[in-house]
Amino acid sequence: MKKNNTIMNIMQTFLTPEEVEAVCNLIGYKDTSRKFTVYTLLQYFVAAVGELSDFKLPQVDHSTISKKASTVDYEIT
Repeated sequence: MKKNNTIMNIMQTFLTPEEVEAVCNLIGYKDTSRKFTVYTLLQYFVAAVGELSDFKLPQVDHSTISKKASTVDYEIT
């Protein structure tokens, strides 16, 4: 049975890579990664929340995700 990727489709419709880059620039964050961008990190977060195991994400090492996620400021203001 094929899983429905509705959550990921909605995210991609409402939040484009360009918009994420604009927000990063606005808050002064410089994304130094070429392959694993902030947008990709957001896709992983959405996939984890929705448990979308069949969604095709780039293959990265877990330490790469950990390093990128460690710099996220989770404080909501």
